[in-house]
Amino acid sequence: MGRSEDYDFSASNEMLLELCKLQDQEALRVLFRRHEKPVYNLLYRMLSNHEDAEEALADVFVKVWRGAGSFKGESKFTTWLFKIAANTARDFLRARMVRREVSLEDGSVSEGEVARSAAAKSIDPEDCTVREDELNRITAALDGLSEDDRLLVTLYHFQGLDYQDISEITGISANNLKVKLFRARQRLKKLCEELDGGCVENELRRSTTDSSGLRQGACEWS
Repeated sequence: MGRSEDYDFSASNEMLLELCKLQDQEALRVLFRRHEKPVYNLLYRMLSNHEDAEEALADVFVKVWRGAGSFKGESKFTTWLFKIAANTARDFLRARMVRREVSLEDGSVSEGEVARSAAAKSIDPEDCTVREDELNRITAALDGLSEDDRLLVTLYHFQGLDYQDISEITGISANNLKVKLFRARQRLKKLCEELDGGCVENELRRSTTDSSGLRQGACEWS
């Protein structure tokens, strides 16, 4: 099954993962092509940086390749994959924090870099419809959340996962998850308002049972 033209692209995720266990690199390439976009979106929302998200994306699928044998089928493949992605994003955030602390200690962060960072987070207010500029504003606000809050908001609102999947990914019980998500959304709303003083009610759902808001654009995974 080494040639792409002979590959069965209708194979299930689980079947492809079984082939990865047998060192079938084409199976990994198919998994990558199939899930590259949603995984990248998660990483970008967590990391707020295209270069880091791309590097983390490669790391995720290296981990899929190496950890194929650890998948036991107790959860959906996509839940397992997102858990790997979430943990990878956490690792990148922690490494970034270490680098930032070292840079501050040795004085290598210039005033210009600080100014550019601040400018990147300033967003001109527009109307409060769910559009690209609003999503950019939320992405900037996400950077102000803790990594736990950022992950919950990203998984639920941007990736469209349900409570069960998020619970499996994060290890948070469903009841506790609802409380944590509500508080994370409130903190995000406050950060959005601090950025430009605009309305944010249309960007995030007013309740976790409402089907409107960002999840309209979330990808649907099997």
